[in-house]
Amino acid sequence: MFRRKKEKEPTQSAKGVMVALWNPAGTDSSLILEKLLSHVKKREETAVVVELPCLGLPRVAYRMGVSELEHAQTVDQLLIDYDRGMLQGIHQYLQHFEGFDGLLIQPKSKPDSPTLIKLQQEKTLSELPAYLKVHLSGYHYIFIVLQGQLIHPMTFFSLREADYVVLSMNEPVEIIRAYSACKALRQDYDVQSVSLFSSDFRNGDFKEEPILSRPEQLFALWEGEKDGYRTDQSGRVRTVPSA
Repeated sequence: MFRRKKEKEPTQSAKGVMVALWNPAGTDSSLILEKLLSHVKKREETAVVVELPCLGLPRVAYRMGVSELEHAQTVDQLLIDYDRGMLQGIHQYLQHFEGFDGLLIQPKSKPDSPTLIKLQQEKTLSELPAYLKVHLSGYHYIFIVLQGQLIHPMTFFSLREADYVVLSMNEPVEIIRAYSACKALRQDYDVQSVSLFSSDFRNGDFKEEPILSRPEQLFALWEGEKDGYRTDQSGRVRTVPSA
């Protein structure tokens, strides 16, 4: 007997997907954030943004035009309370913005008195990424904005903890550093789901690794869709040949 064909159900995004945004060359990795948040809003999904203060630079707040935050609702206060064993519920630290919630660096923080020098427990920096992933899992996407290098514990352990890593590039000269970081993450630290991304330039001569340029490519990659490209076991994106 013929069975009635079932209608295809709409794709539902999993919750608690942790995405690390990192520029290995040291420039601003938050440039891609606005594009990703806009796409999340179109999908009617939820997102939380966490900016980890490895260098103490409040880039996200500056980019969003935020001049001041309640100190109790910053990633700085979360770190201090975690370090001293005085944590409140995670949502007590979140600041609500249009289209997303955030744990940002205090834009009025002093350059000569960063939060990290106030911490007493070394394990705070290595444990925080896993804590965030568990306690922010109610959001569809957890965007972790990084600003350090692999020698910085919060940057390193966030890259290890993330479900997906996006290495952003703001100008062509950053390709070399990004590709070197990509190889190191895959070969030395078994971080496989790594993508290179730039919406500001194209480099057709760079054949070693595909460079994605549109947010929808990233979302499709994370959801395993095969709309014009595919992924192999290493996490690389490959163009699907046309028929």
